[in-house]
Amino acid sequence: RLSAVTAMTLECDIYCKVEILNALTMLPPLFSAALACYIVKRKVWWRSNAAFFLICGWMVMIPFSTASHLYCAFNGQYSHILMRLDQTGIAIASVMVGWALSKCPNFTSVLAVAGACICGLMWFGPEYLRIHVEWRTVSLAGMVLAYLSPMIWMRDTFDSSIPPLLMCFATGFILAVFAPLGAYSHPLFHVILIPYTFYVSKSAMNYEQSQESRLLGMDPEMSQESR
Repeated sequence: RLSAVTAMTLECDIYCKVEILNALTMLPPLFSAALACYIVKRKVWWRSNAAFFLICGWMVMIPFSTASHLYCAFNGQYSHILMRLDQTGIAIASVMVGWALSKCPNFTSVLAVAGACICGLMWFGPEYLRIHVEWRTVSLAGMVLAYLSPMIWMRDTFDSSIPPLLMCFATGFILAVFAPLGAYSHPLFHVILIPYTFYVSKSAMNYEQSQESRLLGMDPEMSQESR
């Protein structure tokens, strides 16, 4: 019996540490996004509309996700309310990133409606939709694929960020949904978000710069230097 109690205590300790790690690993992708914005538009990234929405998207997600993981770390179970807040933040951020990648009002409106439907069901739908997480995870993954799609149909040339993004998305989806590495799958999923966010932000900033250059009628590098 003593060994069983010791095993349970050890399991709890590991579980708590993993959840704290989950909370801590929410912050680096924010800096990854800022770095990509700075690299592409070094002189004026802080005035960029795309950079604003990319960074604000992460700032919306971080508090909810951090609170959810820390609650679980110190209480031994997830809070359904905090989990719904976490996933609501993801839905809101998806709309913001969708705008940054497309600059298309109609597309962003469709994303906003989809996000509102998901959030409405998770908060006000039947009880099994409010409690169970799997359907929300898959639905939000669909939103992520949707907001990434402008990288294909809104670009004049092939976007070099697509291959690494697809690798990050596939790896992250496996870690988040199937958890092949057990409790450590989720913090690794958060680590994958660092390069993922970098390439999403890089794509959005390059697209914004190309649109501005087209309006100015000059080469992208010349338009950047002229600012």
